[in-house]
Amino acid sequence: MPAWIQSDPNADDGHCADAGLRECARDRRCSDPRIVTTGRTTTRRPALTPRAFCDTDAHVIRRGLEELPAQWREIAASLGVKRQATGPKVTVSKSAALPLSLGADEWLREVVYVLTSWEERVAHAAQLATRDTKETRRRPGRVVVPTAARMLAGHVNVLLALPAEPMMRAVSLKAAAALPPGTRGLVHEGAGYADVILDLSGADAGLDVLQLHHRGRRLLGETPPAVRRLHGVSCACGFAELRELLDEHGAFDGGARFLFKASARR
Repeated sequence: MPAWIQSDPNADDGHCADAGLRECARDRRCSDPRIVTTGRTTTRRPALTPRAFCDTDAHVIRRGLEELPAQWREIAASLGVKRQATGPKVTVSKSAALPLSLGADEWLREVVYVLTSWEERVAHAAQLATRDTKETRRRPGRVVVPTAARMLAGHVNVLLALPAEPMMRAVSLKAAAALPPGTRGLVHEGAGYADVILDLSGADAGLDVLQLHHRGRRLLGETPPAVRRLHGVSCACGFAELRELLDEHGAFDGGARFLFKASARR
């Protein structure tokens, strides 16, 4: 969990000189960074904002919420997630079929869980009518996801301004081991995950949406692949390795770039 979640958002860490402003919670991925020059050194820093996210990233989060339902439908369709049958019941094997993609199946379930959990908090904060949690979780994802996403997109300012409150999250055992001592939760060692209680705010909500939206795009093949390292290239020029160059569509453009060794930079 990022250190800033536990810190005082109004504290001056040396970068936020403007009273009442803090750096955009998206950190290095801020869509509207500012340039800070110290002597001969120029660095990119997140935008300063009185809220959790700068206006540009708040718009990105709203757009992500608007696009998540379509992503969910397309990925669910690719896995063969069907509506409940109305004909005669057919006896099948009691063992569940292996999903075509375990990552996609996990993403589908996580979208439902995360969006509905934030929907409950926003409904409470905005004094909107709410459904019982158990009732919500009994409803099919094809209904829950569009409803929750639409509500959150329409109240995105309320969502991103939520104060930190305890919320349940399922995390991997590796992530659970890295949490601060004293974090409450229940470990499911056989299943490889843990249910933990975390203090989550509107900043966490925005990061949740951004992460889910990016993972959805990756599952749909809409993000470029990672740059590959080119092996077997002989070079005695002091460079460490050679990596291919990709065009804007993620295809190899016929070029490559060298990465310097630390010794070659001296």
